[in-house]
Parts: sequence; C-alpha cells; structure tokens
Amino acid sequence: MRRSDGRLRFGLTDAGSVFLRGTAFVALAALIVPAFGALSALVSVVLMALLVGFVMRPKIQLSGGLPDSVMAGQTVPLRYAIKNVGRLPAYNLCLSMTFLPETIEQVGSGPTVSRLGPGDTIEVTIAIRPKHRGCYRIKQPICQSVFPFNLFSFATSPRLVAEEILIVLPAFSELQILLRGLSRPVRASGARLAGRTGAWPEYLGNRPFLPGDSPRRIDARAWARLSVPATKEYDDDFDRDFVGALVLDTAVSEALSRSRSNGIEELEAAISLCASVAYTINRDCLIDFLLVGPDLHQFTGWPRLLRLKKIHEILAGLEPTRPSSGNPRSCGDKFTPAKAGEFQISNFEFSEVSEVFFILLNWDAQYRQLLELAEAAGCRTRVFLIGESGRMHVDKDHTNGTGDIQFLSSDEILTGRIKRL
Repeated sequence: MRRSDGRLRFGLTDAGSVFLRGTAFVALAALIVPAFGALSALVSVVLMALLVGFVMRPKIQLSGGLPDSVMAGQTVPLRYAIKNVGRLPAYNLCLSMTFLPETIEQVGSGPTVSRLGPGDTIEVTIAIRPKHRGCYRIKQPICQSVFPFNLFSFATSPRLVAEEILIVLPAFSELQILLRGLSRPVRASGARLAGRTGAWPEYLGNRPFLPGDSPRRIDARAWARLSVPATKEYDDDFDRDFVGALVLDTAVSEALSRSRSNGIEELEAAISLCASVAYTINRDCLIDFLLVGPDLHQFTGWPRLLRLKKIHEILAGLEPTRPSSGNPRSCGDKFTPAKAGEFQISNFEFSEVSEVFFILLNWDAQYRQLLELAEAAGCRTRVFLIGESGRMHVDKDHTNGTGDIQFLSSDEILTGRIKRL
C-alpha cells in the first residue's frame, strides 16, 4: 500500500515529558529563589525544539503492507519503504504502529533513520505480535521525527489513515495422528479431483460430440481431420482417496470465564486443536467439510491447499455460541438420518467420508447420536473432549461401544504440549 503525507501530527516523547516537568519545577522554584536565568534557558530550548521541529517536519511517502494472515503468538516482521518527498532532509525518523488494537503489540521501537536526504528511499522493518486470533482492521504506521532534541515528535499523514485487514489465525502445529480411516478409502469423484495434487484423468480417446458435452473437451485437430466435432474422452474412475471431516463444538456455558485476552480458554483450546488437526491431515486426505457450531462449510471440489487456508480463516473469526434451553446442541439439527446406512448434512451425502474428528467441549446424547450415524455409515470416528475427565460429566451409557474418546486438557493444548493424538 502507498500513501503520501498531508496532515501534521504532533506528540510528546518520554524525554520531552521529563524535560517539561523539570521546566515546571524550575518555574516554581524561581518564585522563591532567583532562577530566572535557568528558566529562560529551558524555555528557549523548548521553543527552539518546537520551531526547528516544525520547519524540519518530515514529508514521507510510505510503501508497504500487512501479510494476508499471521498466526497468534508469532512475531511477524513488517517491511516498509520510506521515501523523503520533501525538499529538506529528514532526521531521526522512526516508524510507530500507533493504531494497533489491544490484542496486537509492537515488538520493540523499530530502527531509527538518522538522516534521509530529499528523494532518498530506505527500507525499514518493524515487528508486531498478535496475542489472540481474529480479524482486525489495522491502520498504516506513522513515520515521525524527534529532531532536534528528542523532545517532541513531528509527523505528517493523510487526514484519513488507510486501513488493512489482518487475519490472525489460531495457533496450530503439526501433530502425530494415525489415520486409521485409510483402511476405508472411498472413490474420488470428479468434483474431488481438484483437491488432488498431481492427479489427472486418463485419456481414453475421441468420440463424436454429443449435446451436453463440455466445449472445453473438443479436440480441434480431430474436428479438422474428420469435419465433424469430436470430443476427448477421459476415464474419471480414479483410484480411491481418503476423505476426512471435522466437527467442532462451539457451544459454551455461562460458567466458562474469559481469559485476559478476552477469550474462553476451553474454546480457544478446541479451536487450536481443530486447526492443528486440519493442518496435519491435509497432506494425506481431502477435508470435505467443516461443521462449526450451527454452520456447515463444504469444500468439495476445492484445491487441497485452498481448503486448509479457508478452514484456518473460518476458525480465526469463530465466535462462541450459547446452548439453548430446549435443545442444548442446535448444531445437531444439521444431521438427519438417510437411507442405506448413510446420513446427510444439509443434503450433503456423508457416506464417502472415511474418518470424522469430533472436537467437543461437552458430551451429550445428541453427539452420541451423531457418532452412531457416522459409524453406521462406515466412518472411523475419533472424539476429543476438551477438559478434565473428573470435572466433565460423561454418561457411561452414551460412551459404551464408542471408541477413540480422549480427554485433553486445555492448558496442554494451548502450551503446545500435545504432540500426538
């Protein structure tokens, strides 16, 4: 992004604040003892700093921008090009992110440019560290000068500071996960071929063009040779592929308190675990859908890398939901039984999914029903309950016959101590 300057911004540095306090103390002392000479010298320094700083205020053109997305807790370097578009040289320049939200902090003060001549350009790097996931609007940094005595800061910027969108992804890492659903591969339909890396349908030959055929498959050379339209025919019956699915519970009770970063610890742990699972299994399978609370996201036909990016962006902006009194798990309404041992999710057939990962904050009969539907469809299911087993109420009748239920501590997930599932 590029912007030019126009509006004057004036500020007081830490050294300037101390200097003005000292000047005020000398002014009070001058009422008692003769100290008008020292007071006059201090006032002269202040007036000189204001006059020279205003005349030598920098006129800067700033070029640079934010990345599309960053991960929470990660220090991100930002590179900006500073160009002096004024007629006078600029001294003691530095960049400052003065409009950051509370959950994003600037790491260090950034480098200081001692001198930048007219028309010169220099590249500087500053760093920020987001502390919580989310989608933020961040304004461009301000290039300011503390010349001549580091008492006041002078900067020029447009009247409307441009904003950029920064997506902060939840913290995730690669885990060791044994994909047992690989023993049940499914046939990769034509819609899923887009998500496979290096996969292309096999060319069988040409045949006459029929109504309904895609014009993209017309063989121009065969058409010119035979004088009739001919289309290329491919074998779309690919080998089998592993398809995964993620189900994330976002319903939290009123008893769960928010942390200092304004997030619910258990929910943040569940989101971080879901992001790590998606990042880990994305290399070996196609994630066809993500069910978060009441919202279903389908990715059939999407490229593999784009699926993972979209999943992480969805998790970045996820908000908690409150369970209703009549139906504590409204997300279960998305699941309806279907014929032939299959079930559908919003008209999406789930029979071809190999393995389903349930990441839950609570356990109830409705999630037990979801597991039964998944197992009836032949899916391999794994359930991760966020919380301590002694504090979480789990009905033993609901867990009988259901394997791979594992309790995980939210503290272990958020501190990165979970390495294998």
